[in-house]
Amino acid sequence: SLLAADVWTLTCVGLAGFAAQLVDGSLGMGYGLTSSSVLVAAGLKPATASASVHLAQVGTTLASGLAHRRAGNVDEASLKKVAPPGALGALAGAAL
Repeated sequence: SLLAADVWTLTCVGLAGFAAQLVDGSLGMGYGLTSSSVLVAAGLKPATASASVHLAQVGTTLASGLAHRRAGNVDEASLKKVAPPGALGALAGAAL
């Protein structure tokens, strides 16, 4: 049934995130590669897997950036110099 498929999909997404976070936490990298591979192997379409991974990474990257800023690890002058071209590059990359 449709409900059973949705529960299966959500379970796979949760397990993929858990496995990917284990890899990322131990190696310091690999979240996207691990979670995308597990999600596609579980039957999600590659575009859906990619969107899910990127959405999850937005939250974790934002939390990490705020934690570094709170700890005083961010040079505000450098941030002001690199943020505008970085944002433009991200928008251009997403649009193309």
